[in-house]
Amino acid sequence: MNSRTLLTAHGVEWQAAGRTILSRLDQEVIAGECLAIVGPNGAGKTTLLRLLVGLLEPSSGSLSWGETPYSDFSRRQLAQRIAYVPQSHPLRIPLTVEQMVLLGRYPYLSALRVAPRESDFQAVAKALELAGIEALRQRPLGELSGGERQSVFIASALAQEAELMVLDEPTTHLDPLHQREIASLLARLNRQAGLSVVVATHDLNFASLLADRILALRNGAVVACETPAEMLREERLAEIFEAPFSVVRGGERPMTLLEWER
Repeated sequence: MNSRTLLTAHGVEWQAAGRTILSRLDQEVIAGECLAIVGPNGAGKTTLLRLLVGLLEPSSGSLSWGETPYSDFSRRQLAQRIAYVPQSHPLRIPLTVEQMVLLGRYPYLSALRVAPRESDFQAVAKALELAGIEALRQRPLGELSGGERQSVFIASALAQEAELMVLDEPTTHLDPLHQREIASLLARLNRQAGLSVVVATHDLNFASLLADRILALRNGAVVACETPAEMLREERLAEIFEAPFSVVRGGERPMTLLEWER
C-alpha cells in the first residue's frame, strides 16, 4: 500500500432539520487501503458514505479527490473515480446478471453516446471475472441467492473501473457462508487487484479481517481511527457501543464477542 491520498474530508459536517448528523470530520482515504467504518445505529455511518461518494453535499467543510474539490467534478466524473454499493436494492430487478453489471458503465455514457461500446462489454467481462460470477452471466437476478445478488452488485460497481469502492453493510441479511464469500471477495479485490475500499459494517470481526484501519463513529463524531489491533480492545468497544465485549487474541487479527447477561 502506498501513501498517496485519494480522498480528503476536511471539517465535514452534515445537518438535517436543524440537527447535526455528522460533526466536523477530518479524514483521509489512502490509495490501496481498506478503511472500515463502525459504530452503533444512528452513528452517522451511511451519512458519511453518502458524503464521500458525492450523493450529499456537506453543510460545512470540504471534500476533495486528490487536490481537486468535489465541486469541480460532474456527477459522472466523480462516479468514474468512486463506485458505491448501497445497503439496499429493489427486490425485483427485471434484468440478467450481465445487464445489471452493464449498468455500471453509466458514467461513461452521455447524450451523444447512449449505446455501449466494445470497451464497455470488455469492462463487464472483467468485472464478472473479478467477482467470480462468470457462470451467472445470463441468469435473471430474481433467481439468485442473496449472496449471489450481492456479488452482482459488487461486479456492477467494478464495471465502473473506479479506483475506490464504497460499500454500505455489504454482508447484511447474508448467512455465515455468504458473509465469508463476500469478505473473501473484497479482500481479494483489495489485496490482489489493488482496489481501495471503504466499507461500513456492524460486523466487527468482518472489519478486523478486512481493514487496514477502522474508523469508529458515535453520535456523528469520530471516536478513533486505529488499526484493528488498536481498535478491538474491550474498553474501546465498550466506549463506542456501550456494551461489554470480550476480545479473543492469539492470531494476527483480534476477534470480538459481545457479552450477554443471562
